[in-house]
Amino acid sequence: MSGIYGGLFAGVAAISAQSTAFAAISDNIANVNTVGYKETRVRFQTLVTESASDTQFAPGGVIARPFTDPEKQGQIQGTTSDTDLALIGEGFFVVNQNDGSDGEFLFTRSGSFTQDEDGNLKNTAGYYLQGWRTDTSGNIINATTQDLLTSLETVNLTGFSAVANPTTRLNIAANLPAASAAGTTATTNLTIFDSLGTDHLLTINWTKSAVANTWTYTVDLTNSNGNTNQVAGLQTVVFNGDGTLESVDGTAGATGATASTALTIPANFFSTGANASTPNVLWGTFDSSTGLGQFDDIYEATLLNQDGSGPSDLLQVDISDAGLVTGQFRNGESRALYQLALASVPAATELRQETGNAYALSNDSGELVLARPGTQGLGFVESEALERSTVDISAEFTDLIVTQRAYSAATRVITTGDELLDEIIRVKR
Repeated sequence: MSGIYGGLFAGVAAISAQSTAFAAISDNIANVNTVGYKETRVRFQTLVTESASDTQFAPGGVIARPFTDPEKQGQIQGTTSDTDLALIGEGFFVVNQNDGSDGEFLFTRSGSFTQDEDGNLKNTAGYYLQGWRTDTSGNIINATTQDLLTSLETVNLTGFSAVANPTTRLNIAANLPAASAAGTTATTNLTIFDSLGTDHLLTINWTKSAVANTWTYTVDLTNSNGNTNQVAGLQTVVFNGDGTLESVDGTAGATGATASTALTIPANFFSTGANASTPNVLWGTFDSSTGLGQFDDIYEATLLNQDGSGPSDLLQVDISDAGLVTGQFRNGESRALYQLALASVPAATELRQETGNAYALSNDSGELVLARPGTQGLGFVESEALERSTVDISAEFTDLIVTQRAYSAATRVITTGDELLDEIIRVKR
């Protein structure tokens, strides 16, 4: 009799286990098009009970063990969105439930990120992408604490919508007329930008000296309010007999060396509240016809260039395979904005699943490691791409058939056990 009851309970256990398998298959099929989804496989484990003797068998039954590999690689599919991201290799994007990074940190491979109304990047589940803020060269600002989740912040693109670059370098190539009489003047005008992106007029005033092959110059700044101040007092430029540059400001450089003058513009000269500026004027090279020269021709400026720019809107973002987020602005400038962080744990299969195709740390997942993509065994980031679901629909339907047959067989075990018990009851009759 105990064997019959044991068989009945084994049949019940089988129904429960196959029900779990059916639920997992149904969930897989439902998420066949979910970005970054990892299918769940149900593994079965036997339950063994100790028999009273060698001539008896005590059925134990079976239990279901759902298993998910969160780092299983899915197929990469290209898109047209700059902020669609896929991971190739191990690791997870770090996301947060709140845009202020004060919620729970979670981990996901669902990289369909778009800007919300505040410019924050969030995926379809509403989780906000996290990264390290960088300087313009791509160096992490808070590098000393970058191994902590608290060092991360939500990637926001609206704070960079008006970037200005102050002028730090000016390149000048011009011809000063060799046949000019002493006292002849010429002017060179350039537009420069302060640290706030306001443009000002920089004027170089040339005067031919009575000394052969020598010109003097002063530099004035006319700010955006129309006020003019002298930036550089009287200086000299001396040319060789062949018209090439010999010395600037009393200094003769080695042949082929760059001739330059460092200007100092006090903050009050700008009258905009901008910082003081120290741009370098590059005159060309010593003993060379490139840059500033003196030949028997009219005054002509052939190159007037500077590296500053006024405020410019963010045109697009580029995300490298190393996770560096770079902004491209309408004025042609580019600068690093954020460094994306990838997360890894020793036992990714032990992470706790959360709603929205995300995972959280558990007691069994191990210690979290944060690192740049492509380092410490982590994968790389592919922009304008998404990682598709790992669900194989043909395999799911095959498993569905097997599960259905196994469930039907388990029900037959119960009905057969019922018939056996009914036979015992009839013995009494």
